[in-house]
Amino acid sequence: MAIFKPSKILLYKKIKANADYVFGTTLDAGSGGFNRYGGLFKKMTKYVSLDIKSECKPDIVGPVDNIPLGDNSVDSIICTQVIGDVVNPDKVIKEFYRVVRPGGTVLLSESFMNEIHGEPFDYWRFTNYGMKHLFETNGFTILKFEQIGGFFSVQAQNTIRYLIEKFKLNQGGFFSSIVSPFINIFGKFLIFLDKIDKSQANRKFSIGWLAIAKKNE
Repeated sequence: MAIFKPSKILLYKKIKANADYVFGTTLDAGSGGFNRYGGLFKKMTKYVSLDIKSECKPDIVGPVDNIPLGDNSVDSIICTQVIGDVVNPDKVIKEFYRVVRPGGTVLLSESFMNEIHGEPFDYWRFTNYGMKHLFETNGFTILKFEQIGGFFSVQAQNTIRYLIEKFKLNQGGFFSSIVSPFINIFGKFLIFLDKIDKSQANRKFSIGWLAIAKKNE
């Protein structure tokens, strides 16, 4: 039984809600080993995966800060939970601007409050202001910012990740199967509390951010 992770659940919902911004030939920058979101993008005509790890068997092997594609070669780029693992995020956004066509879009997400992960390649966390700066200083226009979770979701995410690390819950086993239903209820309840808390205080906290940016025509 998979352990409930608020960050993944909430990110998927945000991407689904904004899927219409992704269209045409779409590059999944830092795709990993499978097409995680392709079924959501009804306006996408071609899916191209890019990852630095050849064992993931992407369409293109290469880094997100030095993409082996020509200028203006894709209509959209999706990049989820990747730029925090790159030494120079600014270079990544410059590459996105080079590769995407005028009028094209970038859908990008990254963490703000999350545990250290993917060591030793975990370099950055982003506020919405930092992410906005990255895009606007590299020629993009911000179309939308979406907060991924609030105060309560952050508490759920960090508590669950602590338990996963402490008790190795991702390895499965009897204990994991016992506690997983309780973690599921706990996580969903705290996500529900974020839905009903509309305060400015709640907006000070976020698991991460999703940005939609457009290259000017």
